[in-house]
Amino acid sequence: MRHSQMRVTQLDIAKAANVSQATVSRVLAGDERVETTMRDRVINAIESHNYRPDARARSLRKKRAGLIGLAVQRPSGGLADDPFFTALVADIADALTDTEFRLTLEVISDHQDQVDVYDELLRSRRVDGMILVESELNDRRLHLLQEDQFPFVLIGNPGGQPVWSVDNDNIYAAQIATQHLVDMGYQRVALIAGRQGVTVSDDREEGYRRVMRAHECAPMVFHADFGAENARCAAAMALAEHRPDAFVVLDDFMAMGVINAVHRAGLRCPQDVGIVSFNDSRLCDLTTPGLSSVSLNLDRLVQKAVTCLLNLLDESPLKEPVREIVPCTLRVRGSSRFNQGGLA
Repeated sequence: MRHSQMRVTQLDIAKAANVSQATVSRVLAGDERVETTMRDRVINAIESHNYRPDARARSLRKKRAGLIGLAVQRPSGGLADDPFFTALVADIADALTDTEFRLTLEVISDHQDQVDVYDELLRSRRVDGMILVESELNDRRLHLLQEDQFPFVLIGNPGGQPVWSVDNDNIYAAQIATQHLVDMGYQRVALIAGRQGVTVSDDREEGYRRVMRAHECAPMVFHADFGAENARCAAAMALAEHRPDAFVVLDDFMAMGVINAVHRAGLRCPQDVGIVSFNDSRLCDLTTPGLSSVSLNLDRLVQKAVTCLLNLLDESPLKEPVREIVPCTLRVRGSSRFNQGGLA
């Protein structure tokens, strides 16, 4: 059939439905003045011809850029090394596939002020909405976007600010990771955290501390900037000076550095040092032993964030901003399967 070989147009739909092209346009625009029988014929023709309106044309009619922005701050080359963010970008792009929007990525160097970049994006109107990640306490980006009444959704903890957000319960996530290591017989559990003030790191530190207090164990917290090498240095110092027998690590990429530090110290994982991290990325099955990690259900986080942002852009009736929580699950692998009796 013709419509299976060539791109179907509004004119094709109009002919199939026996209406004018203007009527098809009004139906696509949601014009309620179109007679019900005509609307039904148009909808049936759209479905039978598998018609998808041109995203660019719709954006032009609505005076939109047709782009959703994602801006992340990383040192040179840091983003490509991070499996979490490569998966995040891929999931957002996939979630936007059947919409009029596409994803545009802005990588901010560690020498740039994030707020300056966001301010330029707002002034230029190069994007129609934004997805934010890596929130901080008193995050100036949130204030800037709120003042401009710009559509955005945060994947993360807004720290009490009234914005639309989707997140995991990262306090709970750290609790199940830490408790698992305690249950496996480890007695000196340390935490490799990120920069203080980054809410995901602060929340995971709080969860870790709660479990340590519950077991009357002294916490050992080591903060490191993002990256495997920074985490390796922090873990090496911890092993040399404090001799922990297990680590909870902020994310899988940083855990690669911790595993390296354990091996360099002549120790075995999990027999001498257990390790649990977060994100359950593809890295977890590439190490020996496999890396135990908390799955954040990233695809669900992204889908909820994109759906919320599209509703904001369509000006659909919404309640006051809410924070949606997506469940997380510990995936146990070889890096933590150890107890006092030997391998579990």
